[in-house]
Formats: sequence, C-alpha cells, structure tokens
Amino acid sequence: MPLASAHSEIAFTMTTGYRQSLVCSKEPSCPEQSDKVAAMGFARQVERVTGALQKGARHLYPDLARRAPGLVDSRFDVFIVENDELGSASSANGRIALNDAFAALRPYDELLAFVIAREMGHVIARHPEENSAASIATSAILSVVIPGSSLLKTAISATGSEIAARSKEEVQVLEADAIALSLLKAAGFRLRDVALSLRMASAWPDAGRWSKNFRESSDNLLAELRRTEFAVAAATGEPAAGRGN
Repeated sequence: MPLASAHSEIAFTMTTGYRQSLVCSKEPSCPEQSDKVAAMGFARQVERVTGALQKGARHLYPDLARRAPGLVDSRFDVFIVENDELGSASSANGRIALNDAFAALRPYDELLAFVIAREMGHVIARHPEENSAASIATSAILSVVIPGSSLLKTAISATGSEIAARSKEEVQVLEADAIALSLLKAAGFRLRDVALSLRMASAWPDAGRWSKNFRESSDNLLAELRRTEFAVAAATGEPAAGRGN
C-alpha cells in the first residue's frame, strides 16, 4: 500500500471512531428497543442508497479499481459511526463513515445519497491520498526547518496536516461535487428531488469545516440545477421554473 494511502487510512481511523454496533447485551448503556429499531432502519437505508450509487460508480468509472486500489471487489465500504454532530469522512481505500446524527433527521434517500455521493467523489478523485501526500511532505519540511523536541515535532506534524488539508479544499469540493452529481444521475436520482430534500431538512449547523463544505456543495448542486433548467427552457421555449430535471 502506498505511503499516502496508509497515512490516509490511519488518519481516517483516528478521526472517525468505531462502527456502530446494533448488537448489545443487557447493560445500562444499551439503547432502548425503539432506538435500536430506528438505528437498524437507518442502517438499511444507508445500505440501499449505497447500492444504487455503487452501480452508478461502476457504470461511470470502469477504472474504479485503479482510482481507489483499496476497494474490495470495487465496492465502497460505507458504514455508520456514533457521533452527535452531522458529518461524514472518507479514506483513500474507499471507506466512508457517516455520523449517526443523520438518523435523527430521518433523511430522504435523496439527501442521504447526496452526502454519500460527495464522499465517493472525493475517493474517486483521490483527494484523501492527495491530502495525505501533501501532509507528509509539509510535516517533514516543517520538522526539518523547525528543530525541537519530539512533542514539538508532533505539534508541527499536526500543523502540517492542517495546512495540507486546507490548501486545496475549495478545488477539491468542486471536483468532488461534479463527480457526485454524475453519480446521482447515474444512480437514478433527480437533482430537483435532491435539492428539495436539502430544503426540507433541518438547518445545518454553522460551525465546523464539514458544515461549511456541505453548504458549499449544496449551493453547487442548486447552481447546476438552475443551469440545467435554463438550458432546457432555452431549447424548448418553456419557462425554466416549470421544468424538472
């Protein structure tokens, strides 16, 4: 496994936590039966939506195994982790973690598909691997330029990772969004329905990098929907507002 992929996998594991487990013994910390049923329902929804997007990815990207060599049988590994905040993450090897806070929203398939497709877009564009390579290089340079103790070097390494992650963030969001839109269409999701599900969802929190990037991705989707509708209207002579996608 390339060094950058290994670095991405380690960082992903450290920041996402453990897979959600629906198997629980009779302990005080075990969820109530109603909560467990809801969690199982959300897990099945994630599996169903992922399956549709997976088919779209294989259709659009016959070279999927080359783009993400860590995929097993060219399949993304999408799973749920326990976290009270909305968020998602992906690794260079095609692992995608969704925070179980999404379950509380009772999201439509279209909204969930958008969240997953964005992460698939990052993997297909090899952004996790790219970020890890930049992080390794930046941390190495800073560690040499700024000598100090091992504790200081650890802090410098973390700083290097942060710098690398932010350096191409806007470009990567655009690239991942473009791939995500293609995946949604290939999987049979209509952009108008996805946009509607975003409007109907609860307001996203204002803090955090994930929320910022998600709002930017939502704006990109709405802009693409408007461009499509205007193009259809121009070709047919009908008002754009009266057309779907």
